[in-house]
Amino acid sequence: MSLWQNLAESYDTNIDTLKIDYPLSATSISNNTEWIAVIVIDGDGQFIKSYKIEKARKGEQVQYLNIPVTEKSSGRTSGPESHPIFDQYEYLKGTGVKFDLYIKQLEEFANSDFATPQVKAIHTYISKKSAESDLTNLEPKAKTIVFFEVQIAGNSQTKVWKDTSFFEMWHNYYLATKKDISFDSITGSRQPLAVSHPKKISNASANAKLVSDNDMANFTFRGRFENSEQAVSIGYETSQKAHQFLRYLIHDRGIICGEQVILSFTIGSVKYDLPPPLDDTKSIWDFIEMSSTQTETDKRIALRAETGFDYADALMYAIAGFKYGKALEQHAKTVVLTLDAAITGRLAITFYRELDRDKYLEKIAKWHEDCKWNQRFWSDDSQRFISFIGAPSVDRIIEAIYGKPRGRNDESYIKIKKSARARLLCCIFDDAFLPRDYIVAAVYRASNPQGITTNGKFDRKAFEQILSTACALVRKAYTQHPKKEDYKLSIELDRIGRDYLYGRLLGAADKLEEYALYKKDNDRIVTAAIRHMQTFAQRPYRTWQTVHGCLNPYIQTVKGGFAFQEIESILGKFASVADYESDTPLNGSYLIGFYHERTYINSLVEAAQKNKLTTDNNEKENDNDNQ
Repeated sequence: MSLWQNLAESYDTNIDTLKIDYPLSATSISNNTEWIAVIVIDGDGQFIKSYKIEKARKGEQVQYLNIPVTEKSSGRTSGPESHPIFDQYEYLKGTGVKFDLYIKQLEEFANSDFATPQVKAIHTYISKKSAESDLTNLEPKAKTIVFFEVQIAGNSQTKVWKDTSFFEMWHNYYLATKKDISFDSITGSRQPLAVSHPKKISNASANAKLVSDNDMANFTFRGRFENSEQAVSIGYETSQKAHQFLRYLIHDRGIICGEQVILSFTIGSVKYDLPPPLDDTKSIWDFIEMSSTQTETDKRIALRAETGFDYADALMYAIAGFKYGKALEQHAKTVVLTLDAAITGRLAITFYRELDRDKYLEKIAKWHEDCKWNQRFWSDDSQRFISFIGAPSVDRIIEAIYGKPRGRNDESYIKIKKSARARLLCCIFDDAFLPRDYIVAAVYRASNPQGITTNGKFDRKAFEQILSTACALVRKAYTQHPKKEDYKLSIELDRIGRDYLYGRLLGAADKLEEYALYKKDNDRIVTAAIRHMQTFAQRPYRTWQTVHGCLNPYIQTVKGGFAFQEIESILGKFASVADYESDTPLNGSYLIGFYHERTYINSLVEAAQKNKLTTDNNEKENDNDNQ
């Protein structure tokens, strides 16, 4: 029950912000699936004109329009049940059972003390039964939704669906018509009970409901209670507030995969000032920018983007800052929530955790600390590559384990992704061990680089991305091992583990051949190291002889290079000849050695080039001085 209490209280706290787009006793429709007719009338109910809101085309922003509803109309299916004001064309056209239901309900509202001038004008217009002829030029279909604009002198808001006072009066009127006052299990107050609860909570799950009331035909309370209210009773207003705040959260910050939605929020707040529980690379950068711009210059932020920044460290700075803020002084709580469709038409809460705000940040910071590696992504906003140090995003982890989906709507891949997200949430917030099958799969895939292709050709950039992700998972696995071992993010020249050294050998071989091909203007990118990597992981000693033999044609070309020197140095670091000649399969740490060695050689080359540039400049300056 704490979730519903938190949602309802959060709506109350932010009612002035939410009542505009998320009013009570209302739902919303969009122009994404159907076009909408608008009838424009004056304050006396006289027809002025009509127009339509076209369906949103691909790439266009979807419009969401609120409509007032009753409990029954919000859950209607095939049976006739009218909405109060805006409804389908067949309810307004002037004839039939549906029109009779609509006009009766509209008349009762228009004659009540809660009726606004707009409602009275709409009732006057509808009573003339002219909607059918007034909409003929628009060729409306039966399920076309009809909205109203009312032009009243002195009223600047003519679009009734945007008038907050209209929705407030409808909610108060509808609440007054409900006579079944009882105990609300959520707030402990007495209020009208909810007979049925809202659907359309998430666009990802269509008409699915999170709370379902029992019915007398298939009642599940039989044998324990006489009626459903005895099982649990939820107040109507509480239900409306909780569902509307949840709708807002899903639309504002929900991370969606299929019908699964993951989000987090600070109870009582609508501010989105914390990183999401499962983030992508862009959200990391957004959070860093958001938390840094107050204290750092744009130049400093740009520099961090180029050189890489540590996301875990940034989060710890954020925690330190938050500890002095009002939010934490008032013991602000953060909720992590996952919704998913258990069956068609039914949503379920599959994950719920409530943490102190600083504890929430600490959990995410720890995840990024234990699972961090050098990452890189392309920012569409700044049109550049952004480097950072942190855990790979969930999408990168899934791609490193399972590969890419077979298409945009790959149902089996969506199921895999949903499962992975759920398991990773437990790793972050429950300190569960990273699943071993994830580590094994990622290492296996990174060890088969020729299987990572684009348009049928080896894609080195994609391989390096998967390699980084695999290294992050391997590093995380070692931190959670009983004999905890911490691999650094840069080369460890004093580490003499056999697996790590063999990885370094392979990395040096890859760089040696890559450099030799570059000197010969050969654009081939599949080196012997890449070609034999999968076999190398299984039989390193025997395969190394093959790889080394493939290097012989290039060694004379680059004999003085850093890669050649590194191979000679690494061969002398093995603890023993037996250790070197052992052909047992390598563990995942060889990938870390491979990554470290390539990066280390790159750094040596960059330092040498920088030193040469400095030397050349000094020589030129000396020549100028002599002249």
